[in-house]
Amino acid sequence: MKILDVVYKCLGFESDDVKVAKRSKTNATYNLKLDQELPDEIDGVKVYYPEALGDCKDKAEYIKRGTPFILDFRNCSMSEKNRILGYFAGVVDMLGAKIENLDKNIFIFLPKNFEIELT
Repeated sequence: MKILDVVYKCLGFESDDVKVAKRSKTNATYNLKLDQELPDEIDGVKVYYPEALGDCKDKAEYIKRGTPFILDFRNCSMSEKNRILGYFAGVVDMLGAKIENLDKNIFIFLPKNFEIELT
């Protein structure tokens, strides 16, 4: 599946049962090194770097509108990360959405009818 197809599906241009593909080997053009500037989006999905719960409470609106997003907790303490994940656990449960763990400190939040397909 082409990256643009995935982006279009994420934006809801295909059908109600949208699947976002995640490949085990990616052709992404980014490589997150410590001295490198952090990306604002990855493959068309916005990335946010919260430091506290107050930095991301407004992101619940994205889930309501059907927009997936990524939270990268590299700038966040472990206790604050757990508070944020606890907050979003309630949000996604109430809205029928999902949280998927992409890496140790990286999570994608998927609105209802969105999925990640591992190939």
